[in-house]
Order: sequence, then structure tokens, then C-alpha cells
Amino acid sequence: MIGASMKNPTIFANIKKQYQSREADRRIVMSKSNEALSKSKRAIFALHRDDLKSAVALMHEADALFLHCEKLFKSNASLKEEGSFRAALEEYAEAQLFLLYTQQEPVDKIAERAMEPAIYLGGLSDCTGEIVRYAMKQVTAGHVKEAARARETVEMIIEFMLDLDLTGYLRTKFDQAKKNLRSLEEMMYELALRGK
Repeated sequence: MIGASMKNPTIFANIKKQYQSREADRRIVMSKSNEALSKSKRAIFALHRDDLKSAVALMHEADALFLHCEKLFKSNASLKEEGSFRAALEEYAEAQLFLLYTQQEPVDKIAERAMEPAIYLGGLSDCTGEIVRYAMKQVTAGHVKEAARARETVEMIIEFMLDLDLTGYLRTKFDQAKKNLRSLEEMMYELALRGK
């Protein structure tokens, strides 16, 4: 009787197998997510260089990496909440929104996988910083009207987010977006002074 109780219960083997399977999938999700995040960042940089072809190609590569992760979610749904996956999705949302902006499209709907509110709002907040950088580059190149378009877009984003009463992580992002709007307002003020 004592000898039998000292043996590992069968459930231990099952738990071990499930745990090891999830951890193996988690490592894959983390690796693919980090790659997707890098592709999205590089797509943003490509857009700043006016290299649309490279940006679109990089976002397609990120899509393929996300698809690989999503297949693993069928057996391990909790991996959708993995931090690296969510961070990559947010960067991807930012890249997609910034692509819309640079192509003078409405900054609104993007790929369905990045439309979860927390992901979308994080990407939208961060996109305001890219819009400021893009406007600065355009104004420096003599395209001063870009400053007004940038301000109008970021103002619209801020007005939308004001209604949400954001907290925590998203509140921090929103505060940064408000600073980005102030930068654009200062840019517009300086341009007005130069024009006088």
C-alpha cells in the first residue's frame, strides 16, 4: 500500500505532456511574434523613406508570421494573450494605420487580427508619433501643407480617444499622443510666423 502511494499518479504524466506542449508552442509564438514586430517596425521605416513596395512586402511577411502563430492557438488558445504576440500585433496595427496615412487614405479599418480595441488603440496612439515625424520630414522638404493634414488627423484621433476615458497602459499611450498633437501645433505656429 505504501509502495503504491509513492508512485507518480497518471495525471502527472498528462499534465507534464500538456505543459511541455504548451511551452514548445509558446516559444514558437514568441519567436514568430518577435519577427513580426521587427517586420512591422521595418515597414514603418520604409514608409518614412517613401519605399511603399518594401513596406507592403514587410507587412505581408508579418501576416505570414501571425498566421503561423494563429494555427497554434487552435490547440493552445491561451497563447493569444502572450505578451510578445500582443506587442507584435500592436506594432503591426501602427504600421497599417501609418500606411493608410501616408497613402492619404482614411486612418480607420485595418486587418481584422489587429482590430481588438486594446491593440488598435495602442497602435493608433503610437501612429501619431509617426505622423509627426513624417510631417517634419515633409515640411523640411518644402511640403508645408503636410503639417496641417497631420494636425487635422492627430486632432481627430485625440478627439476620438478623449471619449474613451482610458486607464493604465492605454492612458500612458494617449498622453504621449496628446504631446504629439502639441508638437504639430508648435510646428503650425512656427510656419505661421515664417509666413508673415
